[in-house]
Formats: sequence, structure tokens, C-alpha cells
Amino acid sequence: MIFLKLALKNLKRHRTRSLLALLGIATSVAVLFSILSFNKGFEEGLSRELERTGIHFMVVPSGCSHEVASLVLHGSIIPKFIDLSVMDKITAMNGIEFASPILVAQLPNTEKERVDLVYGIEMSRVRQLKPHWQLDGSVPKDDQEIILGSEIAGHLGLNPGDTLSYPNANSTFKVAAVIKKTGSQDDAFIYIPVKTAQRIFKKPSGATAIGVKVRDAAALTTITDQLSEKVPGIQIVTMNQVMNSISTLAASAKVLSLSIAIIAIIVSAVGVMNAMLMAVFERTQEIGMLRAIGASRFDIFRIILLEGMLLTISGGFAGIIVSVAGNDIIEIFVRKVMPYVPAGNMTHFDSGIAVVSLIFALFVGILSGLYPAWHASKVNPIEAIKG
Repeated sequence: MIFLKLALKNLKRHRTRSLLALLGIATSVAVLFSILSFNKGFEEGLSRELERTGIHFMVVPSGCSHEVASLVLHGSIIPKFIDLSVMDKITAMNGIEFASPILVAQLPNTEKERVDLVYGIEMSRVRQLKPHWQLDGSVPKDDQEIILGSEIAGHLGLNPGDTLSYPNANSTFKVAAVIKKTGSQDDAFIYIPVKTAQRIFKKPSGATAIGVKVRDAAALTTITDQLSEKVPGIQIVTMNQVMNSISTLAASAKVLSLSIAIIAIIVSAVGVMNAMLMAVFERTQEIGMLRAIGASRFDIFRIILLEGMLLTISGGFAGIIVSVAGNDIIEIFVRKVMPYVPAGNMTHFDSGIAVVSLIFALFVGILSGLYPAWHASKVNPIEAIKG
């Protein structure tokens, strides 16, 4: 306990220097904690979104990369289309529960002077394809009925029972339902019957992709292998591959962020070491007096090392508090710079990550304090007292 009191007293003697070193550690730990928290939230959010798709794999045009397939899954547009004649071959295979076409395109809205994102799906499969949706209204039963995402419904000021016209497409739709807010890309789309979408976009037998669900997930590999052999000109992308592809897209940003965190930690560690060395040089006579009245070299080593540990662990706590307090700002920034981020809160407090961050801060304190502590323990008491 006496060593702890001495270490705290010494840190308080140079408050400005200690505070600056603490701020450096706090900044680096905040960056580290935010990155680790976001990465964990990203992986959990991605898994959650893929589980909500209601399908096991997608059939896309040959040559369509996994990255593009993942974008289709979240409502992006690609120039290639797949011929729906393959649907019969897919559904004829044993183990297939259902296969459903998806057609994603842009539809100019001349009345509102905007371009809307249209997602053509089989309305009879809505509950299977989007099991997490909560609808205000009912699933469309007519080819001219649509479902609106909550975001676009709010933007257009439409509710179930209202109509939406596209004069350039000679179509007027009735809003059958509005999706309650999901916090995902689903909120921004207009969902229309796939046959209507094929008519409007003049793709009577085309689709952006075909979503397929199997009866037994354990037989997924066997089914996809057989399908690849029987149906030429297609590419099969499983949801795990989609997950890996999106994770790969985020990997470069992840590596860059971790690199920044490591640099910040190194700089802050050097700052702590410098502050402690200066304190040791200024207290040479004091250290000599402690040695003269019976303090061992290990006692001196322990006091100085404890100062470094207290400094960094305090900075670690401060950094975590700052990171948690700024979660919303961090998430807004990341969503702007990253090409895709799953729905939901990506940055939240995780006790496991907090413990890891604090242990890392403590480790930095030990490394930063080793040399100053060793230097202090080597002080000759007689020479130090003489000055």
C-alpha cells in the first residue's frame, strides 16, 4: 500500500505532464476499443442479416463475383441477368424447398422528380424471403399492389391504401403494406411483384438472381455441387460466401484502422516513457535519499514501474469511457466511409473487449515503465545526494 501511495504522490507532483501522458493513452485505447467493438458488432450484424434472408444460396449469372452477389442481396443493381428457364431445373432437384426470382432495378419517378429503387420479388414468398419483416398492412395479392420500405414511405408521405404512379411506365400501384422500420437497406426500397417488374423493365424471363432454400441445410454442399453440374452458365453463391465476401470488403478498412491504433499506442507509450524518465531525472536526489534510508533497488524499481502502470490503466479507463460516450458519432462516421455496414448498432459496450483493452493498456504501462524503473534503480545513493 505504501508503494501505491508513493506512486500516486509522484504522479500528482507533475500533473500537467501526467495528464498529457494519460490523454495519449486514453486516445489510443479509445481507438483500439472502438475498432474491436465495431468489428465484433459488424460480424454479429452480418450473421444476423444473413439469417434473416430466408434462403441458403443464390443463383447468379456466370461470372458474377461473390461481391456482386452480396450487393444483390442488399438491393444493388448489376448489369447481368439470369434466364428464368433455369428455375424449372432448380425446382426439379431433390431437396429444394423453393426457388424465387429477384429483380432489382431503378425506376424514374417523374411525378416526384426522383429515381426509386425497385425490388421485384414473388409476393407469395415474402414471409419466407423476409421472415423478420413486420408489415403495417397485408401482403399484396394483386400485380399492381406494392410494399414500401419505411424510409421511402415516410419520404413520399404514403400509407397503406394510397397510390403511387409512374406515368413513364404506364403504371399506378396501390400501397398494400409499409414495412415497419428495420434499420437496414430494406427501408429504402419499393417492393413490387416480380412479374410486374419484368414487364416494366422488359425482362419477361430475366432476373438479377434466384434465391433458393433447401429442405435440409446439411445437404447444402451436395445440392449446390449437383446443381452446378446440371445447369451450365450459372454461378452459385452460398450465404456463407456472401458473408466472407462482405467481410473481405471491410478487411482493408479494418487493417487500416488497426494500423492507426497501433501507431497511436506506440506514440503514447513513448510519451509515457519520456514523462517517467524526466520524472526520474528530476528526482535523482530523492531516489538517492530513499536508497540511503534503506530502500532497495527493487523497491525503487517497483515504485517507478507502478507509476507507469497507474498512468496507463487510468488512461485505459478514460479511453473506454470516451469511446462508449462517442459510440453514435463513431458509427455515423464509419457508415459514411464504408461501402456496406449491417443494420443495427455496431458499436456498443462489450465487457470482454473492455477487459482486453485494459489489459493491453496495462501491458503498455509495464513496457513503458521498464527502462525508467531500471534507470532509477541503478542510481548511486552517495552520488545522488552529493548532486
